[in-house]
Amino acid sequence: MAFRGTSDKLYTKNNGKYLGLIQLMAKCDPVMQDHISQILRNESRVHYCSKTIANELIQVLAQEVKSEIILIIQKVKYFSIIADCTPDVSRIEQLSLTLRYVDVINKNDEVEICERFIEFTTISDSTGQGLSGVIMELLQRNQLQLKNCRGQGYDNGANMKGKHNGVQRKILDLNPLAFFMPCGCHSLNLLLCDAAKTSVKSVNLFGILGRLYSLFAGSVCRWDILLHHVKQFTLKRLSDTRWEAKVSSVKAVRFQIGEIHDALITLAKKEKQHNPDIAHEALTLTEQLQKFDFLVSLVVWYDILFQINTISKVMQSKSMDLCKVVELIKNCAEFLKEYRDNGLKRAITNAKELAQILEVEPKFVSAKRIRYVKRQFDYEGQDDSLSRKTPEKQFEIEFFNPLLDVALQAITERFEQLNQYADTWSFLFNIKKITIYRRVRKTLL
Repeated sequence: MAFRGTSDKLYTKNNGKYLGLIQLMAKCDPVMQDHISQILRNESRVHYCSKTIANELIQVLAQEVKSEIILIIQKVKYFSIIADCTPDVSRIEQLSLTLRYVDVINKNDEVEICERFIEFTTISDSTGQGLSGVIMELLQRNQLQLKNCRGQGYDNGANMKGKHNGVQRKILDLNPLAFFMPCGCHSLNLLLCDAAKTSVKSVNLFGILGRLYSLFAGSVCRWDILLHHVKQFTLKRLSDTRWEAKVSSVKAVRFQIGEIHDALITLAKKEKQHNPDIAHEALTLTEQLQKFDFLVSLVVWYDILFQINTISKVMQSKSMDLCKVVELIKNCAEFLKEYRDNGLKRAITNAKELAQILEVEPKFVSAKRIRYVKRQFDYEGQDDSLSRKTPEKQFEIEFFNPLLDVALQAITERFEQLNQYADTWSFLFNIKKITIYRRVRKTLL
């Protein structure tokens, strides 16, 4: 299919991968070289180099790849479903379908766990009933039978994991063997989301980190000032969804608090005459960094995020199995319990080192007492105000204890189903150690 301007785009810089591949083929293929020569001399108006042909070739290749994947899955028979919904750039909701299966890769019966993306499809009904219908339609379209499905993996959305009307429930009603397991990394992410909502100080911490990044990333000159002071870790944009990834943002401030403080002072002095708003923001953030409760919050959140992020990365490895995941979750719960008992003292000690770097007094400041309505009758209860407690105890009650309590509760509730599956199926991962397995294997050999 010809279109005007193709001859002008060949052998030009940044003309796209499609034309670039054609140019590469022409170097070693005389037929392609002769074809391109005719195009450049305007001797041929049918050259198959248009964007329409490029898109058609992509569709043909995609269909061939998907057909090959479907043939493999039909051969191995059993598979699991991994599905998720997300809007594209045009704000149209799409469902992505990925299939997970075990494939025999050689004659020695060595197996490989494979995950293969199948396709995107536009959805109009995001309820459990609507999504389950779309998934079953996709399986039927690709000649895959739902009765051969042995697992489901979705996020923790109510429309996906709902016990009564979620996608997993609708599919379980049709195939009770399609066991459902919510995404472990997403569960860890929601654990941190729950913990971050427990206190104003947590919200304030991440608000300050977001303001720091926005301030320096607002212009090239301001970013250069930051890079001049910071040598190891740069500030990172806070992720709206992946909470465990916020460890990079916290880490940059946790271990470079002095350098970032100096960068703010330099920025405030430079912008004092030209841009007072920026200078005021820099000085305001400087004051926030110097508060001891902020420093302790920073240390506490880094310790928790580092632990969660480490587990999240390990859980994503291909060699991870059910027993190892359960062990990781138990270790994380033990860490949170121990940190709940002894972590605050360690955090305060580390925060004092940061305060020494900033040359500020490592001391909690008492919050202003809230003015309550005067009691009208003697039988009305006395104010049990937190202001009567020491500032350190008040910080522990308002920030530290709720944070760890919610995290411990969430890790227990969100991974309860995982523990149940481990109790049922963990023997399979140690099957070679079972006596009867050894006897059967010895008899067969």
